[in-house]
Amino acid sequence: MSRPSWRWGVVAALVVSLAAVPSLAGARPATTTDLTAEQLLKRVRASDEVGWSGYGTSRGTLVVPDVRELSDLPGLVGETTRARAWWRGPDDWRVDQVVATGETDTTRDVDGGWTWQSADRRAVRIVGELDVRLPGAADLLAPVLGHRLAGTQDVTLSRLPARRVAGRSADGLRLEPLQPDATTVRSVDLWVEPESGLPLHVEVRTSADAPSLTATLLDLDLAAPGPDLTDFPRPRRATVAVGDAPDIAAAADRFAPYALPDVLAGLPRRARSALSTGGGAGTYGDGFTALALVPLPRDLAERVIDRLDSDDPRTAQISTPLVNAVVGRGERGRAYLLVGTVPQARLLQALAQLRVSPPPRTDR
Repeated sequence: MSRPSWRWGVVAALVVSLAAVPSLAGARPATTTDLTAEQLLKRVRASDEVGWSGYGTSRGTLVVPDVRELSDLPGLVGETTRARAWWRGPDDWRVDQVVATGETDTTRDVDGGWTWQSADRRAVRIVGELDVRLPGAADLLAPVLGHRLAGTQDVTLSRLPARRVAGRSADGLRLEPLQPDATTVRSVDLWVEPESGLPLHVEVRTSADAPSLTATLLDLDLAAPGPDLTDFPRPRRATVAVGDAPDIAAAADRFAPYALPDVLAGLPRRARSALSTGGGAGTYGDGFTALALVPLPRDLAERVIDRLDSDDPRTAQISTPLVNAVVGRGERGRAYLLVGTVPQARLLQALAQLRVSPPPRTDR
């Protein structure tokens, strides 16, 4: 934020050099601990309270149509994301994403968070918790992604051989869904620092082929960073604003005036965060079998359907091996975005339910 932007060039050059010439630490063989799969999973689930800092990358192999209204999504799931993170806890962290034009930084505190765009020197304060939003660079860091994916209950567990990640020996753990036909996820492989339970490398597979999504840490410091590193120092001569919602999904969550169903396509609605200021959008299901419902303005949905050249004038479908989506017009002027790690048929089932029983309006 207030640090010189050129430092990222130094960081990038250093990372490339380290990747090209294996370090002595990385050359040592990995050793597997005696932890059971269940014990290792328990540590991963508690790892969001572990303090750490590091530099990581994520890579998606998913081809998503470049729909202007969902402009952040193709880059996050179809390209390489690079970020440095300082993590003191789930409500106290900072992530600086490295982009060609500068930095996109995000911080989190107990009351909300900040986003900072170095290219236009613009800071935005987000108040409260956003339960439904597009994924950001912080969500794709290996410790964050691995912790979230480890939260699902309906999985079978097995150990994998250890490997070295970020110069450390990491235990391997595989999670597989108990109901493979209900999700696009075939397996999630985690390599975990055994003492802290911190995921250092994550691979999400939808088939036996190469992973559809990979996240890894290239360097790691397992000491809690100081509060000055996660604080937001207001930059001089910067534009500062208060934002209600950073993207279309969050805007619908904050403002959509509908009472959403408690069950959608057979999946129960998830409980909301205690800090949530929304309610107009919803998430359904658990773990690998999950979908999000985002009400859309009708004209926006029509533009998306037209841009995707759909044969059905009321419905457009986006399919990838991991994430599927449906944009559909409903009754009474309603329109919806449905997206998740479930088969396309389940999203269409959800859309049919919404068309038959449109959510009633509220005074919200």
